Amino acid sequence: MTTFTVPFDPEKPDLTDDTWTQNEIFLQVFNSGDGALFNSLYREDSISNFSGEPLTGEARLKFFQEFLANKPKLEAKVTHSYVAGDVALIGVEYAIDTTGPDGEPLRLEGNCTDVLVRVEDGRWLMAIDRPVAKSGLVA
Repeated sequence: MTTFTVPFDPEKPDLTDDTWTQNEIFLQVFNSGDGALFNSLYREDSISNFSGEPLTGEARLKFFQEFLANKPKLEAKVTHSYVAGDVALIGVEYAIDTTGPDGEPLRLEGNCTDVLVRVEDGRWLMAIDRPVAKSGLVA
């Protein structure tokens, strides 16, 4: 069982409207290697371009499960955050240490723009995840 330093309910995750907490929960869940849990941080209709193409629903879940199976390590630093009502715009610089298709270590780096929304039950979830890679293969 994975222990999280910033507690949250894995059955109904909430990224919250606090930027530091959002980032910590996102990092913890990504770094857990659990693709299904990571996907639960997203609305069903959310779009993630993490794969390099826009994915939603089952295609997004499948990609996250496959990509996170190797337990890549994500580091992320928030560069800006704006909250307006039930919508948040977050900018992040990221680096991911993983393994490339050749089995060699690979570092993916770039910037990401995220849009979070407050859903009907009050939780905050990802609506748009748009990383742009400076180096590496993904996005």
